[in-house]
Amino acid sequence: MDYQKKNILVTGAYQGIGKSICEYFGKAKANLIITYHEHQEETIKLKEELESKYQINVFVYYLDLSNEESIKNLYNKVKEKYQKLDVLINNAAISLDSFILDKTKKEFMKVLEINVVGTFLMMKYFDSIMDKGYIFNISSTDGIDTGNVYSIDYNASKASINSMTLTFSLYSHNTIISLCPNWVDTESTRCMDNNYLENELKRVHQKELINPIEVPKTIDRCIKNNIKTGSIIRIEGEGNE
Repeated sequence: MDYQKKNILVTGAYQGIGKSICEYFGKAKANLIITYHEHQEETIKLKEELESKYQINVFVYYLDLSNEESIKNLYNKVKEKYQKLDVLINNAAISLDSFILDKTKKEFMKVLEINVVGTFLMMKYFDSIMDKGYIFNISSTDGIDTGNVYSIDYNASKASINSMTLTFSLYSHNTIISLCPNWVDTESTRCMDNNYLENELKRVHQKELINPIEVPKTIDRCIKNNIKTGSIIRIEGEGNE
């Protein structure tokens, strides 16, 4: 796919994996549609940086994934402005880590509402304005086999995303793919306790943090190689087992 002037929507774009995705496809001259929930200032700053650096159009919209009306509002705005969407990247998610026996129902349900139901509703609405396009759901190896006792709700949400990817692919004429990286070198990861992170990397047999650029590179490869819809793609990164 030639990404120039293609319409790509990225949720949760202001830092980490989302920002890396925007940089990658901004450089490829795509029209970027990026969303924020709490980080409006940072997202607008990213928009300005991308437009200045790559001479592209970047549009910023508010999105609350826990609110169906907010998702519908975003859908209507994108449909009105662009008529169609070429690539949807469901990146935004939350985690509320706490020990498995301390986890509350309220915490569990909030994570599921945003990560699972929000992703489902994004696919449900935006699928209709895509013509043989691509939907990428950013999941995690925690949804496959690397979960820990502090993130049972997050792990369940990522496993659900993998399941939804497969199930939605049975219906959609678009290509739906789930991407599953493990520990990625992002701002939030670098803020973690060093000893905890080192132990986690050893536990999951990961030699080093994954460069966030590996995510958009994988998206690009999936599109260029016509990866089968419904695929669950593990992202290991260089130097990892």
